[in-house]
Amino acid sequence: MKIYAEPLAISTDQWLDMLNDRSVFREEDVELIRTLYYFPDCRASGKELARFLNKVSHSPFNAQVGRLGKRIIRKYPDVQFPIREDGKIRYWHIPFLGEERRDKYIWQLRPELREAVRRYEQTDTDHQNDTLLPSELEDVSLREGGKKLVAVNRYERNARARRLCLQKHGYRCSVCQFDFEQVYGEIGKGFIEVHHLLPLSEIGEQYTVNPFDDLRPVCPNCHAMLHRGNLSIEELREIVETRRRI
Repeated sequence: MKIYAEPLAISTDQWLDMLNDRSVFREEDVELIRTLYYFPDCRASGKELARFLNKVSHSPFNAQVGRLGKRIIRKYPDVQFPIREDGKIRYWHIPFLGEERRDKYIWQLRPELREAVRRYEQTDTDHQNDTLLPSELEDVSLREGGKKLVAVNRYERNARARRLCLQKHGYRCSVCQFDFEQVYGEIGKGFIEVHHLLPLSEIGEQYTVNPFDDLRPVCPNCHAMLHRGNLSIEELREIVETRRRI
């Protein structure tokens, strides 16, 4: 096994600036980096990333990261970038540390980029209302005269976090195993709600949702019962399974 861990003189603030600059980090690059961020210790193989991003293979990532590396070099031409044995720049090693194993490469976000992504996630509000279902709205206050003010919680409702959750856990209800596409066909494809395992009342302003660990797909019925009974997914699943045996 070969380890790639050469330091790189790019600060967290510089990475954050590039994450917000679409002339450097294109949308596809941000999605790739954000996906890797939520893996344990921000490390995964290309095959694992491809699976979560619904790609046929990881091969396109090599060219994508190469293009990204070239844009980073143009942004900071005075930085000393990682060099291969043949004298060429090792482009993938610009945003990543890595391990070369016999059967695969492991990519890991550089610490400075990892911190930049954490900050980026806290401030990103793009597409918060995309693909939201009515029951995913949160009543936050009542105004005089009975007019209701409805707002979207920015932690649970981030559309990208929702998408990553579903890419990992699928579209089958985590409680009762109901699958909308299986029952309703094409009109049910991709329909499911997302439940936050940590109560929103316990979430502080600095909290960043981990879509792999903190969110689960649930059908609307189970979602309502989870909140009505203040139950965990495991507790409600036990109730459902017990009732089915009666």
